Amino acid sequence: MGGRDAYGQDVYEQDVYEQDVYEQGTGSQAGRGQDTDTYGQAGHGQGTPAQVEFAQGTPAQGTPAQGTPAQVELAQGAPAQDVSADAGASRLAGRRRWVVAIAVVAAVLAASGVGASAFVKSPAEAAAAAEAPPPDVLTAPVERRVLKDTLIVRGTVKATQVVDVSPGESGDTAGRAVVTRVVKNAGDAVGAGDILLEVSGRPVFALPGALPVYRDLRPGTRGPDVEQLQKALRGFGHSTAPDRPGTFGTGTGTALTAFYGKRGHEPRPAHEDGAEALKTARQAVTDAERQAEDTAAAVTRATRATGAADTGSAGDPKGAADGESIAELRTAAARAAQDLTAARADLADEQGRQGPLLPASEVVYATGFPARVESLTADVGSAVSGGVMRLSSGELVVEAHVPESQVGLLKVGQGAEVHSELDQRPVPAGISFVGDAPARERKAGADSEGLETRGGSPGYPVRITAKRPLADALSGREVRVTVAAARSKGEVLAVPVTALVSDPDGSTAVSVLRADGRRDRVEVRTGMEADGLVEVTPVNPADPVDSAGRDSRGGRDVRGGLDDGDRVVIGIRPSGDEGPAGEAP
Repeated sequence: MGGRDAYGQDVYEQDVYEQDVYEQGTGSQAGRGQDTDTYGQAGHGQGTPAQVEFAQGTPAQGTPAQGTPAQVELAQGAPAQDVSADAGASRLAGRRRWVVAIAVVAAVLAASGVGASAFVKSPAEAAAAAEAPPPDVLTAPVERRVLKDTLIVRGTVKATQVVDVSPGESGDTAGRAVVTRVVKNAGDAVGAGDILLEVSGRPVFALPGALPVYRDLRPGTRGPDVEQLQKALRGFGHSTAPDRPGTFGTGTGTALTAFYGKRGHEPRPAHEDGAEALKTARQAVTDAERQAEDTAAAVTRATRATGAADTGSAGDPKGAADGESIAELRTAAARAAQDLTAARADLADEQGRQGPLLPASEVVYATGFPARVESLTADVGSAVSGGVMRLSSGELVVEAHVPESQVGLLKVGQGAEVHSELDQRPVPAGISFVGDAPARERKAGADSEGLETRGGSPGYPVRITAKRPLADALSGREVRVTVAAARSKGEVLAVPVTALVSDPDGSTAVSVLRADGRRDRVEVRTGMEADGLVEVTPVNPADPVDSAGRDSRGGRDVRGGLDDGDRVVIGIRPSGDEGPAGEAP
């Protein structure tokens, strides 16, 4: 349209800024009495001289034309313009805008129609949508398995013996007890004969035994606790002979002294005044020995000095007097010998009484070793008041309580499994004790950890013993125990309890969904029930499906029968529910 200027630009199509001169320039707006600059904006008679001149239709006087050569030509009325062509282009652009606007409106109306059609339904469609979806059969497989009726209880892992160590002063030197040394800390293993701690410089030993300590043991003491001590000393290689079992004599005292000595200590004396008493007894023996010797010597001298008893006449008065004197000396010598015997016996008794002492504060007995220190509540320098240490010994077991409704299902010897967070695999175990009476009622309040507890009996006590040692870290922790309360004799056919249907005549049946979609009613006898399953046995033998006795699943005789892998109906559900159609979720 038109020619090109000296720079090769289309004068009629675009100005130097590539804008439509006829749509946005002065030509299209001059009729409204407004001037527009080369950017298409109303200038109100302002702009370059060439633009003003073009808008007014007259050349600018005295002002040279400015702008590009095309603009200068245009402003000066160069013969490159075609006014009729300019007007035609403007009308064409206007028609294009109308076409675009109409197309946009049509698209909006079409989209609105489609959206409205999604919400508008006919009465028939509305009625169909309101109907319930067709029911879908929910089934479960028939299984051949061993049924186990499992009872789940919760219990706490504990040692078979827990001992509180209370090393207060005892014996004849009661005083202020202070912890002066801690040998075993919480969590440490304890061996037989080990020192646990020292109180006021005195050791506290752990010895094997089931009888708890309740008194001081000293020479002359008799009883089963003495026999327990003698057995422990012999276990460490110290003989208690010649003492009889259960009697604390010199042999037991010697063994006890040796036991203390090997561990860097000396036993306390049985009596604090023992040295003085022993000295007195020994002096008494010495005096008695001298008296016996003197009287015996006097008898000998008197006998030798007098020969009248053998050679003098019978009527000699001197001889008779000598005989009487000798008799008296002999009586005195006999008495002196008796006193010597008594003095020696007293010395022996005093020596036995003055043997070593085993205070109740220096020993604790445990049933099994190695034992474990469960807790320690005292430090060096702490005054001892009550228990300062808790010691557990023996194998770890699970202590639990069950209600009266479940205790009848348990008996000693039943198999069980212990489940814990520390052991990924269950630990095989067994019931080792079932109480025949509920545990003592506990008062409501707070337990040792400050947690609120309810009153009443916790139930019947039950002990579960593991068949392999439980980890020491489980001590004091709560675990879960599963007990096989009942078990079927081998594998049986089992279906969910919800598959059973009771008929008015008292019979029980299941509905079997066959592969071809039909349902067969199979009458069954029920047996053991466990974990939501029940043992079933078909009452009647299978009936043939056709003359050949085969069905669509490959020839098994199934009508009226029931076998592993069959599917039994356990309910219906709307087909829109989640889960595969025809299977239990």
